[in-house]
Amino acid sequence: MRRVKVKVAVWNYLILVQGQPEYMTEHSGILYKLALFKQRYTRGTSWTQMLLNFGIISANAKLFEDFFLIHFGLTIPMVIAIAIPIYIVFCYILGHIDEKSGFWQIENNLGYRVTPLSDEMLQTIREIKKKLD
Repeated sequence: MRRVKVKVAVWNYLILVQGQPEYMTEHSGILYKLALFKQRYTRGTSWTQMLLNFGIISANAKLFEDFFLIHFGLTIPMVIAIAIPIYIVFCYILGHIDEKSGFWQIENNLGYRVTPLSDEMLQTIREIKKKLD
């Protein structure tokens, strides 16, 4: 733990003295391009997963075709037409519960805990707030 603090302190000192390294500037450099790619990739996988889930629902409807037809008198298109909106509403309700319970915020805050520069920024903001109060 001490090594990490020393490395962070040295890194912060170098940034303070020399300025931010060229490869870490906000709108250029290899790290920016990699971060942008990762962000777009993650958003794309999120949308792809949603579409794949609709396919999984359709496959399950086909798999249980006889069950739905015998017990409920529903055909595959009817099951899909009912299941997909129910899935969307269920996911939305889970997201809403996640947001209202505060779990989502805890997850986001953990990102700051593992990023030394963000942690330092939060500490600086707290110090400024104390001075203003």
